[in-house]
Amino acid sequence: MYRKIDDKGQSSAEVILILGGLLAIVLFVASYITNITKTTNNSFEELIKQERDFLINKI
Repeated sequence: MYRKIDDKGQSSAEVILILGGLLAIVLFVASYITNITKTTNNSFEELIKQERDFLINKI
């Protein structure tokens, strides 16, 4: 009268869901770190340009 439920597919689905969630988190963190790196690089470039212009004008 009662049927046995197959749980093999559920464990595979859970593993795929966990891996997908971890992948999304890794991509989000990588995007955030890339944004910070670009901002820092632009700040350094602007600082170097300002100092170069200052030294050129001083001479």
